[in-house]
Amino acid sequence: MSSAVARALEDNRPLIVEAGTRTGKTLAYLIPALQSGKRIVVSTGTRALQDQIARHDIPLLRTILEQPFSAVVLKGVSNYACRRKLEDARVRIGGTSINALHDWASDSETGDRGEVEWLAEDAVEWTAITTTPDARVGPRCPYFERCFVTRARRLAENAQLILVNHALYFADRAIRAQRTGGRVLPDHDAVIFDEAHQLEDVATEHFGRRVSSRRVEELARDSSLAMAGMPLWTGREAIDAIRNVERTSVAMFSTLRPMLVGKGDDRLPLPEGLFDHPDRRSRWFELDTALEDLARVSETDGDATPDAEHGEVGEATSRSVLTGIARRAREIRDDLATLAEQRQKNHVYWGDTRATNTTLAASPIDIAELFRKHVVASGPTPIFTSATLAAAGDFAYTRARLGLHDADELLVSSPFDYSKQAMLYVPRDLPAPMDDTFSAAAAQRIRELLAITVGHAFLLFTSHRALRAAATLLADLPYPRFVQGDAPRASLVDRFRATPHAVLFGTGSFWEGVDVPGDALGLVVIDKLPFAPHTEPLVAARMAACAQTNADPFATIQVPAAAISLKQGFGRLIRRRDDRGIVAVLDHRIVTKAYGRTFLATLPPELPRTSSIEQVRRWWSPAVGQGRHDLPRDAAKQGGDRLAADHEVVPVEIA
Repeated sequence: MSSAVARALEDNRPLIVEAGTRTGKTLAYLIPALQSGKRIVVSTGTRALQDQIARHDIPLLRTILEQPFSAVVLKGVSNYACRRKLEDARVRIGGTSINALHDWASDSETGDRGEVEWLAEDAVEWTAITTTPDARVGPRCPYFERCFVTRARRLAENAQLILVNHALYFADRAIRAQRTGGRVLPDHDAVIFDEAHQLEDVATEHFGRRVSSRRVEELARDSSLAMAGMPLWTGREAIDAIRNVERTSVAMFSTLRPMLVGKGDDRLPLPEGLFDHPDRRSRWFELDTALEDLARVSETDGDATPDAEHGEVGEATSRSVLTGIARRAREIRDDLATLAEQRQKNHVYWGDTRATNTTLAASPIDIAELFRKHVVASGPTPIFTSATLAAAGDFAYTRARLGLHDADELLVSSPFDYSKQAMLYVPRDLPAPMDDTFSAAAAQRIRELLAITVGHAFLLFTSHRALRAAATLLADLPYPRFVQGDAPRASLVDRFRATPHAVLFGTGSFWEGVDVPGDALGLVVIDKLPFAPHTEPLVAARMAACAQTNADPFATIQVPAAAISLKQGFGRLIRRRDDRGIVAVLDHRIVTKAYGRTFLATLPPELPRTSSIEQVRRWWSPAVGQGRHDLPRDAAKQGGDRLAADHEVVPVEIA
């Protein structure tokens, strides 16, 4: 892999590499990247991997490589505490949490959200002390020289290696596409995408349009803060403009919300002509006018000459903050018009309502050409790597989704002996996943599995709804429980590692990028095959577009995407050569449906499987053979491509 990356950098050719778990892929791309003499951006799918590279791999490389190098972690603005907002929150809000954050920031070198492990993932206190790119004051801010974002960006300008996440990288691509000379990241020679299986989703979000009630609320909130803390902007007109934005936003989203209430996490397609209805059109026009009034007032006051009495703060108010508010107001206007008129026929229009936030969005149906234009052909040499880019050993799905038809490719297998280290358990006696009784039956089977391993388990679910249901049904487990959302992900994983017999309930991000080697994890339970819901508007639109080419949408899109996701979940289990454990997939379609072949062929070929929980119990028990690392040899040889009988273990290889 290292040689392939070196060639790609030298020849300026795109490269796709699937490298199995623990092949050392991070070092395999970092060493040639640093030896190339080029400026390299490494973009990761999760902040956890970003931090892992910074804390473990970079220090290791400094001891290995002879030449010195500079490396810096760069995150989005909202990941850093804003000293100006923090001081304002301390005076205006106060309280134990705000004061604790103030004390932390006084000693922190980075101001990074990841350092505040004691603060809940969705804590409102963090929102009060961070800012957005448009709300930053810039050089005129009295805290600019001490600003955490300023420091990080200055370090990045001079670094050879810059570590970012996908969201920040695509924010940079989007800004470069929209504004001449605009950029978030320094210019660079190459970009290495680790966890590249996430790129289609990230690119779809950044190349689309989105307006939410929360986005408008944040604009009004920042406008009010500007008015409260900056003396030039105190006129009656400014107050009225902000209140009109708040009032008209509530009115418009209130008329839309009943049409966008789905089941749980569901997104719903926006009806064509949604804003043709007189009441909804009127509400849209009122918000549009209010946003333009806010932009106009901001520009007028932003051009004012600051009072000498207020000095730098007054100038920062008039020039930077208010200009940013005006730009944000007009961007929301433009995005809302695009969503209301639905003129871009290569986009799918959808909306959803979760808690108090209502979202309208337009997403490109096919991002392959956009991706080629803004990433592959944009200048920096792109390298794509992940433990899961191929379905059944084939990169066709990834190539098609990202437009990588001319990229070189390499597939590197994992070094682990899955025939001895892991077992796949697929029960046949549970109800079908669509059955109303599935959740209760699955919860009971999870109890049986947890009794075998005495906890030490990840329970991975395909939706937040399923997670919540399981957390309720398993509320009385005799093991320590950690449930996604109770704390930041990194904090939950750290607590899981440190707590004997723990059980972690997760979905989404917990399927990938989580590393728990050793005895802490011995069981991974996956509730269902991770198919994207075919009713989800973007999935439905992509399947319809695929059908128009006379291809089978289910086989072309749904199956390979779900197989790659399953491989991600499976990869949580075996992280070292001495790890050993069970993966339980409670969805019997993997062995009863023809498309199950693709799922099984995407997993390690030597992986044994069984449908008998008694066989799982015997395999886990130290009394079997020479210990827990041995399997019944005659059982492992049986089966071929047929479904396992209740008493046997069969290999996953497809005959």
